[in-house]
Amino acid sequence: MFQFFWTRSASLWVAALYVLMGVLLFLFPIASSTLFVQALAAGAAVYGASHLIRYIQSRKTGQSNPGDLFLTVLPAAFAVFALIWPEAVLSVLPLVLGSLLLIDGIGKLPLAIAALREQYPGMIPLAISSVLPIILGTVIVINPFATVRVVVMVFGAALIADGASDLATVILEKRAVRPAPVPPSSHPL
Repeated sequence: MFQFFWTRSASLWVAALYVLMGVLLFLFPIASSTLFVQALAAGAAVYGASHLIRYIQSRKTGQSNPGDLFLTVLPAAFAVFALIWPEAVLSVLPLVLGSLLLIDGIGKLPLAIAALREQYPGMIPLAISSVLPIILGTVIVINPFATVRVVVMVFGAALIADGASDLATVILEKRAVRPAPVPPSSHPL
């Protein structure tokens, strides 16, 4: 089973890379996040530039496509926005997640209140499943930037754990592998 893992020559290097990336994400979450957004902005700029080139070439032949011009402007605008305000780009996901948690908790609130009034046997888990998303969603929506930092740090810690686990597996498997004994020759010399 582990032979496949060990025969992959890159597994040791991938594990070490995971640990290194995890340490960087864990120790420098803001810089790592900003670098990610900058890389995303660069990708959007390259995508927009490719459509600009296509638009210019097709315009020379008289067959210009306004869709290519649109696909130039939109990614370019995103790239500029992302380079100027990387925190705003990073905060979108926590805002959406926090809003969804709030909607979920508020939607369950009438059920939780009814369960508490009627002394329903599952009232405590139902109340927790309503109140906890409301509290967590409120915290996330109020401070999405800190949420991004914590999420990046947790992701970094997960990468460290995954890489360390892979490294331990490689080391333990290498120690367990013993050279196969050479069978005696069946023909006489």
